Formats: sequence, C-alpha cells, structure tokens
Amino acid sequence: MNTKSAEHSMYNEHTDGASAEFDTASLSKNLIGASFFFKDDTHTERGIYPGMSPYPLAQPVLTDADRQVSIALEDSFQPGAGFRITAGFSADHFDGVKGESYTTALTGLVPFTCLASPTNTSFSGCTEHVWNFNPQASISHALGKSGQLFMTFADRGRFPMLKDIYSAGMGAGLPNPDLKPEHSRNWNAGYSRLFGAKTLVQADLFRSDLRSAIESVYVTDPGGKSTATAYCPNSKIVGYCSQMANIGSEVHEGVEVSVRSTPLPRVTLNASYSYLNRDIAYHFGNWPNVSTVNTSISVLPTLPKSKIVAGAAVRAPHGVFGTVNVRYEGGLTLQDTTYSTSSPNFVPFAESYATVDVGVIAPLSHGIAAQGGVKNLLDRNYYYTAGYPEEGRNWYLNLRYRF
Repeated sequence: MNTKSAEHSMYNEHTDGASAEFDTASLSKNLIGASFFFKDDTHTERGIYPGMSPYPLAQPVLTDADRQVSIALEDSFQPGAGFRITAGFSADHFDGVKGESYTTALTGLVPFTCLASPTNTSFSGCTEHVWNFNPQASISHALGKSGQLFMTFADRGRFPMLKDIYSAGMGAGLPNPDLKPEHSRNWNAGYSRLFGAKTLVQADLFRSDLRSAIESVYVTDPGGKSTATAYCPNSKIVGYCSQMANIGSEVHEGVEVSVRSTPLPRVTLNASYSYLNRDIAYHFGNWPNVSTVNTSISVLPTLPKSKIVAGAAVRAPHGVFGTVNVRYEGGLTLQDTTYSTSSPNFVPFAESYATVDVGVIAPLSHGIAAQGGVKNLLDRNYYYTAGYPEEGRNWYLNLRYRF
C-alpha cells in the first residue's frame, strides 16, 4: 500500500425505479395493454491513496448518473378461428444526467469532452440524450387441437450502462462518453405439438442481427507506452487501453428443440437441446485509433455453441418432491488474458463441461417444508473465464414456511 497506484476504493451503486402494466378486454376480439417504466441509476466513488502526497491523498466524490423511461402499447387480437396476432411498440428515452472525471492530479473533478463538444465545460454536456423506438409483432395459428405454428419479430435497442460509458477498468481502460445504443432485429419461428395427452414437443429457429454493437476494443493509449505517463498503466497490452465502442455487427442464429413428458402420474421428464452460431464483424474503418491486431485476438463473451439440459421430477408419497437436473455446455471458447500476448496461454482454446444437481423438498408440518440438495454433484471444475472457477460441489438446506 506504499506504492503510488495503491488505492482504498470506495463506491456506491444506487438504483431507484418503478414500473406499471395495464390491460383491458373491453373489445370483443382485442386485448389492449400498456406499460410504463422508469429507472434512475447513480454511481458515486472516491479513492484514498496512502502513498501519494499529502499522505494520504483523498479524492473528492465523483458522480455518474442517468435516467431511463419507457412507454409501451400492445394489442392482441383474434382475426379468425385459430389465429392470434399481437403487435406492440415502445418508446424508450435515455437521459444522461451527469458524467464526471478526475483531474490528472486526482484532486478535482472535470467534465468529459466528446466528439460533439470537444471544448465541453458542463458535467451534462457530453452525456447522451437519445430515444429508442422498438416495434414488435407475433402471429400464431392453431393446427387442429394439438399443434401450433408461431412467428415473432422484434426490433430492439439497448442503452449502454454507466459502466460501459464511464469505467476506466481499474487503470486498464478509457471511458467513452460518445457511446451510443446498440440495436438488434430478432426473428423467431417455431412449431409445438402435443402427442397424446402426456408429451409436448417444440422446435424453434431463431436469428438476431445486432448492429452498432457495443464491443470491447483496444485503442492507442494517449499517454504512450511508458507506465509513468500512460493513461492505462494496468493494461494487459502496454501502450493500449481497453474501451467500449459501437464498432461491431453480430449475427446470432440457431435452433432449439425441447420435450416435456409425463410418462407416469408422479414422474415428469424434460429435455432441451440448443445450437448457437455467432459471427462478428468489426468496422475498423470508422475507428482509426482502434488496434486491429489487438482487438481481433480478443474472444467474444463466453457462450456455448451446444447446450443440453435434461431433468426429472418425481412426486413421492407424503408430498415429497425430488429433482435431478443435468446440464451440458460445449463449444465454449476461452482465453486466459492474465498472460501476456506473447504467451501460448493467451491463445483462445475450446472447453466443455457437464454438471449434475439433485434436490428434494419434504413437507414437515403446518406449512413448514425442508428443501435440501447438492449442486455440481460430481464436483466438476469448470469456468467461463479462465482462472476464475465456478462453484464446486456445494450443499444447501432451506426451511420454508407458507402462510
């Protein structure tokens, strides 16, 4: 704690909000609904540096804040026998209330500058004030008494979070007050069918096209490659800073098949398989300060290419309920970024794993029930981020009382 970079970091995240939904069935074939959503996010932080003058150096409190509001309408109606159509629309607004940064000496607060206002002097001058408009629709058609065909479409926007915009990554990144919302077009088509009275099968095809995607990239460090002058002295790649930018286009597409069956009155079985294919394209031409080489070797956030989930639930006598669940994820691509780029361990590698969970619920008396089980029964050592393992075998016991 005697080094200049040593810091006692104190911060607070605070979110307040409210939401409401309304619907009416006053029309013969229409179900009309509306919703309202409001959220206020505030982040405050300050640091104390024992190894910096005046020993210690205490920073003033920094505040970043934004507000989000959404208003939506939806109409679900039946134009004819077996058909149902739903159409909806929402308008979302992002209001950047405040964005602050520390001075080079860490003793004062200054506003951010941005492309739209390079000489900005206001703490709200380089915060975003933007709208998202999100249409969506679905149509379903009943095929006889046991089948249903459906299709959905949605065009959605996602606002960046405070962390995406203002985080300096513990000395490894640069904030980006110019960060804009990302948008996606999403299609889904599927068919479900009931076989007999005990087995339901459903298949889905899906695709999501993400544009202006918010990605983590490496940009040239404005302070150069010397740790004494670098803006990002803790970066894994000396001379470069990580930064969030609207630089990517992503395609997520795949298929999912699920089965649910009750072969015996007290036994329920379910299983699903999903396949996901992802592609990403970086638009480097729009970002001259982004390092093509360093950004391209960074892997996408970890998601499985193939995923299988299966489970069984048994209702035993005296109200005892037992479950077994198995989960397999394959085609994971990991990268150990704790190593330097010259190390072989920095190269992305493939991983897969399977876990087993078991549990039981037993009623005791007068509304009291005991719930216990074991997660990761086989003690599988697995992880989504190299070097940060998930939980091993763990036991739990809960008591619940129902009024």
